[in-house]
Amino acid sequence: MITKVFRRFSLLSDRYAQTIFKAAGEHGEIEKVSEDMKFITELHNTSPEFKAILVDPTIKKTKVNEILEELGDKANFTDTTKKLIQLLLVSKRLFEIPDIAKSFENQLKEREKKETVKVVSATPLSDTEKLDVQKALQDHDKTKKYELSYDVDPSILGGLQLYYPTAFMDLSLRSRLAKIKEEVGNLAV
Repeated sequence: MITKVFRRFSLLSDRYAQTIFKAAGEHGEIEKVSEDMKFITELHNTSPEFKAILVDPTIKKTKVNEILEELGDKANFTDTTKKLIQLLLVSKRLFEIPDIAKSFENQLKEREKKETVKVVSATPLSDTEKLDVQKALQDHDKTKKYELSYDVDPSILGGLQLYYPTAFMDLSLRSRLAKIKEEVGNLAV
């Protein structure tokens, strides 16, 4: 427990995210700041130009400020988000924005008791099967809300693999066959 708490506050981005989360809560704009953070993350993941603005020291601070102010106005960022960007610009920590956004979203999920689970199947799941997986997880732990993403990996042969943020559950046919093979091999000795 102590290591989890220590880890959580050991990263500078986590501390910024906690501060911005608190400020957003005080202004009643957690959801809007969350939208801002998602927008920033998407922009970071898709725009090499935006990445360059965050990390390139050869771009003048005044130009970066001008670009980010225009972005904030066009994207309709909250004042809280705009102040964060200004603070990071002044402290030369703009490169932290993607990690701050991720940490902010993690704090929001924790507050809402959301957990992201990646579900891997051998073939694409139908909508009914996806609902069944969702229901099974909800029945298992009614205190959480699950956000599921789906992926296909034919090598698992059948069944499912569930990737939680801190755990892995292998319910695949491939793992069961490997276990049976191991047990049969032990019998032959």
